[in-house]
Amino acid sequence: MALFAKAFVQGAAPPVLPVSRLSSKPGRPLHEALDRGVPSAVAVAATVLVAGVTTKRRSPITRSAVAMRATAKKKKPTTKKLISPQRRVQRLFVEEFKKTMFSPNPWYECPEETFPGGTKRIYDWWMTTRPTRDIEKICDGRDGCGCTWKQMDGRRGVSYVTFNEDGQVVYVREVGEPQGVGKFKDNTMKSLQPVMGVMNVITGALNFAEWYLKVEDFKEPAQPLNGLEAPRSRRAVDVVKYLWEEAQWDQVDPVGRIMAEFSEDCVYEDLSREQEAFVGFEEVKRYQQETKDSTPDNLRFFLDEVTDGDKACTVLWHVEFNSRMSPRGVSYYELNEEGKVCYVRSAYDINF
Repeated sequence: MALFAKAFVQGAAPPVLPVSRLSSKPGRPLHEALDRGVPSAVAVAATVLVAGVTTKRRSPITRSAVAMRATAKKKKPTTKKLISPQRRVQRLFVEEFKKTMFSPNPWYECPEETFPGGTKRIYDWWMTTRPTRDIEKICDGRDGCGCTWKQMDGRRGVSYVTFNEDGQVVYVREVGEPQGVGKFKDNTMKSLQPVMGVMNVITGALNFAEWYLKVEDFKEPAQPLNGLEAPRSRRAVDVVKYLWEEAQWDQVDPVGRIMAEFSEDCVYEDLSREQEAFVGFEEVKRYQQETKDSTPDNLRFFLDEVTDGDKACTVLWHVEFNSRMSPRGVSYYELNEEGKVCYVRSAYDINF
């Protein structure tokens, strides 16, 4: 639980039920804390929460990853013909390449490692330490590209990659499924309810006086971002934005609006669950409803970025609990010929 508290309080920078806004090393799994019981971790959680509040939301270096890319100086686009984003990602995964594949100031992050800049460091780690991963599915994004993958040891995950005007890698986030016994037997939000309940009690205790420590929280119920009744188009990027920015915030029937965009034969993979795959419309609907019912009002999922794909796209997202950012994840969406979501893989780590 201490790890969970630390994740939401000190917050690294960035579902189940989708959602729009825009690293620490893994330690003792949250599940171990849950098994040992909530009371034994209350003191640690309180200490961490107080530390986070008194620092008034620190700005860790990892939180600036997306902002750094947004504010970087734009160069004059290259005149040479570039290979597609999909071919570039394939090169990253299966071929030898030079350091120039990465931009002068790239950013790589995953639950195990974070390299905030430094081409040589990232290149050396990628070529010598990063596990070999075989691409399973790859999206057709135009400005960036994501994929699902499987390692030689069977571990699976999702990657998100963006490029600059010269086709060089600017940013990568990779998240794999939890290792060992790090998976939830029940719905993730339901499993976390004891921890989140204790954190809410601690938050209330810290807010006892206006002149003392004040922990911010969401002031108003979440509302659809643009008030759309349907996706702008049947392109993957528009359907996924609609799910995260509109449907999930519906005040009457969010699960109904979400499932209206899924196909009858849909498959939803949540790599944090022991039951990894939910197959068929009714199973996916049950999964979404359980998540919605178990999610407290002060915990929300937010969309950070999405690749500009037609038939498939990859999403960066994060969670906010008591207005603290973390954990972060990556999800892959694929649409069928009718423009309905037929496949999703969601990968996130509670300590990331």
